[in-house]
Amino acid sequence: SSGINAEYGEGAAAERFVRSEELWLKIREAALSLGPELKLGGNGPVIAKRMVEEGAEVLLAIQNEKLYRDRIMKEIKLPGETVDTESEDYDLHIILEFDKGEKWGPYTATRGNRYIVHRDRHNPQLKGLAAVRSAVKEFDPHLVVLGGLQMLDTYPFTEEELDARLKEIDVFLSELPSKTLVHFEMASFVNPNFLKRLTDVILPYSDSIGMNEQELPNLSSLIRTGNIVYISDSKIKVSKTMDDTRELLAILNDLPRHKPLTRVHVHTLAYQAVFTLRENEQWMSGITTAVKSSLTATRYVCGDESIDSTKIKMILDESFSSSAIPGSQRIPIIDSTPVSCWPDGPYEICLAPVLVCTQIKQTGGGGDNLTGVGLLYHLK
Repeated sequence: SSGINAEYGEGAAAERFVRSEELWLKIREAALSLGPELKLGGNGPVIAKRMVEEGAEVLLAIQNEKLYRDRIMKEIKLPGETVDTESEDYDLHIILEFDKGEKWGPYTATRGNRYIVHRDRHNPQLKGLAAVRSAVKEFDPHLVVLGGLQMLDTYPFTEEELDARLKEIDVFLSELPSKTLVHFEMASFVNPNFLKRLTDVILPYSDSIGMNEQELPNLSSLIRTGNIVYISDSKIKVSKTMDDTRELLAILNDLPRHKPLTRVHVHTLAYQAVFTLRENEQWMSGITTAVKSSLTATRYVCGDESIDSTKIKMILDESFSSSAIPGSQRIPIIDSTPVSCWPDGPYEICLAPVLVCTQIKQTGGGGDNLTGVGLLYHLK
């Protein structure tokens, strides 16, 4: 219950592996008895679906089995030939969506979000990565997106098994051409030792990082102190986001790297902030990314492509400071041009307010959708 209190009570998103099979079977039975909405999920499939809908050609790192092929958009490419292994032996992730003010026992949610539990036995083994290694050479991607690696975070690997999985990621990234952009999408991690080992492998190859308001302080604290922040303020101020991101960029680019980190996208409940290295050959201005990501967040969470003014509100203040340093520039939110972009050292920063949905349809998958959109509209 301490985990539920920490996440549900604080309005934070979380995803956790259930170690007890007996407990998992009880949770699964109870959830299925409620007649839940069943969807093919996972960070990879959701990001892939959104990118294809926006016009991209996508190869998804997943085992090409009939079970999945029949449930994935036909426009999404899978590696190799489809294997007819139809089976009900699939992994189920149970997503508890909650709105602000909703109660669960003694706990009251401070904002809308989700709590995810699973006993996934396949994704932590990275079988999709092994399947896609040979296919990716022929596909020759412009961009590789890494997500869903929180599946490895609390999985009961032996040290040897975990070493092998991390080595697979390292080999895959090392084989990519230097021209291929790599984006790493952060998630909810609770094991600092694992996250440190994972980021040591991935971040030196990453051109771009995406994270939300809980994940930015988590990664920032890990890089600075070696520790993680289990719960952070869900209403993080713009000035703190700006300062934390600047510090993160400076520290990471000062470490040994295979390529420079040139882009960071921080997506929060109240705003979308995009940092882009101004002199680069990969990314355009972040203004379109900020706008499209903001609108995608609103439409997705409300579950409606149209935006109903009676179901939204803006929670960002009428102006914000670009830094917590006294005397820093204060930037107004202007109704006619609400998106702000400004030069900041070697970077351009673009920030778009989010029209926060007040009648939530869903939050799970929201970050994946705006990640896919934001990346596509940022590429040169």
